[in-house]
Amino acid sequence: MVTGFDLLGHSRSIQDHWARRVIAFGVDVVLVTFPVWILLQFVPTVNVALFGLLSGLCLFTYSSLFETYVGKTPGKELMSLRVDSTAGSMSLSSGMLRSIAKFFWYIFPLMDTLLGMATEGDPRQRLTDRVAGTVVVRVAHVSPRRVKVKRAPVPEEQ
Repeated sequence: MVTGFDLLGHSRSIQDHWARRVIAFGVDVVLVTFPVWILLQFVPTVNVALFGLLSGLCLFTYSSLFETYVGKTPGKELMSLRVDSTAGSMSLSSGMLRSIAKFFWYIFPLMDTLLGMATEGDPRQRLTDRVAGTVVVRVAHVSPRRVKVKRAPVPEEQ
């Protein structure tokens, strides 16, 4: 049985893929948790548990909606990644299922990744990706072509 860990040590493309995913996740966590932290500064009794639960709910919702309807979060966009369904079009239930680990963003995504890498299958998938039927892929950015536009002659006034 070949696992993601076996391939990770030998494949530069798998290493690059996971580095991009970690950075994208970090960007998304900052984009979601920082505003939550700012808002909680106005609540008189703030504790770590409230921050963890509220930020987890926000990250779960953010990830589910962006990945379902846009195909990527802003972090994934920055790192040229997108989420694809392995079986047809992406559904909200697939987006929610693959994002469930993000509710406890401070521990479960790591466990989810390690379990996905320890099992046989596509080394780009976390365990929840396999369950949800999704995979994160690299997007090749195509630079827009410059098109020369011929201007129509301006009619002279008489």
